[in-house]
Amino acid sequence: MAPGMLGASSRKARPGFRDDADRQARAACRFRAARFLRDRRAVSAIEFALILPVLLILMLAGTQLVTYVNASRKVGLVAQSISQMISQAMPPAGSTVATVNATDLHFSFDSALVLFPYLMKDGPRQGLQWWQDIAITYAAVAFTQTASNCTGGDLSACYTGAVVWTSSGTTGGNYRPCTVPQFPAADTAPPSRTTLPRSVFGPGSIVAVDVVFNFKPTFGARFIPAVRIARSMYVQPRYATLVNFDPAGNDGIAVKCPGF
Repeated sequence: MAPGMLGASSRKARPGFRDDADRQARAACRFRAARFLRDRRAVSAIEFALILPVLLILMLAGTQLVTYVNASRKVGLVAQSISQMISQAMPPAGSTVATVNATDLHFSFDSALVLFPYLMKDGPRQGLQWWQDIAITYAAVAFTQTASNCTGGDLSACYTGAVVWTSSGTTGGNYRPCTVPQFPAADTAPPSRTTLPRSVFGPGSIVAVDVVFNFKPTFGARFIPAVRIARSMYVQPRYATLVNFDPAGNDGIAVKCPGF
């Protein structure tokens, strides 16, 4: 028998070598598996990868919430500041009626850019001019007494309100229409073109300034609809019984209602 054949027969006759190799391989696999289960070096990375999307969503949502709250405050500030500007018009000597003109309205409208600078970046983001991104409307409302038997603090049943002039030329179509009476509504009711809070009805007149801004979030605008922010201010003239509108030089920003 050839030597090579004898060697082959000898190896086949000793199967223990293969069993030992299998046991060693299995032991090595168990050792690697146990070491992998004990290894904690990548746990924090895995946790970070799972938590990161949630943290990003919370951070972006918080940023948008802060921006919305700030926009709400600024819209209220615009309404308050502009109403104060218009209501402080001085009447000429010997008269109790003050007047404002188109220049006065444009000046007060442009002040919104200083009071609410967010418009400078929000308008271009939506493909608009800044003055198209916010609707600011003005009106003077005169009250006429229709009954004398009113009691208590609610005088809305004894007075009617008529629009003296209105700024129909500003963005949004939210102006108070001429020849349409202003009806009393609850003080907590949302602003409307044809209603006024019951508490403002009484002798004299008021200046009403209505501001509307549609807040669109920077992130998620495709999924989150715009939120309408509307604020109104009603102020009595400070130095006059009525603030009227002078149509001289008017460029269409406002109209004087019939009868006034």
